[in-house]
Amino acid sequence: MNRALISIFLVALFSAPVANAAPTGAELLKVCESALKSNFRGLRGKMCTWYVTPCDCDSTPGLPRVCLTEPIEPPKLAATVTEVLKAIPEFQLKGAEEAVALILSEVYPCER
Repeated sequence: MNRALISIFLVALFSAPVANAAPTGAELLKVCESALKSNFRGLRGKMCTWYVTPCDCDSTPGLPRVCLTEPIEPPKLAATVTEVLKAIPEFQLKGAEEAVALILSEVYPCER
């Protein structure tokens, strides 16, 4: 590879915008609203499903646990999450994972 190509590659690599590791509650609200409108087709549907579907295997220390007593489809979980995110704007400022855990742990609490 010649020096010109290496230079172009390095400039492109270091000038590319850095993506956030995780969305905020506000960003998740937009994604899930779009997913609900499109019947969860496409990337937004997958992203919304990823964040609203509880998984104890990934439970993050410090976040409340969510315990579903029966399987619940992602659209129902997304509808609950978006409703609360709209009603309590402070949750939109939190990370998506934290906001979802706070919301769903109230609706589907674990035995204490």
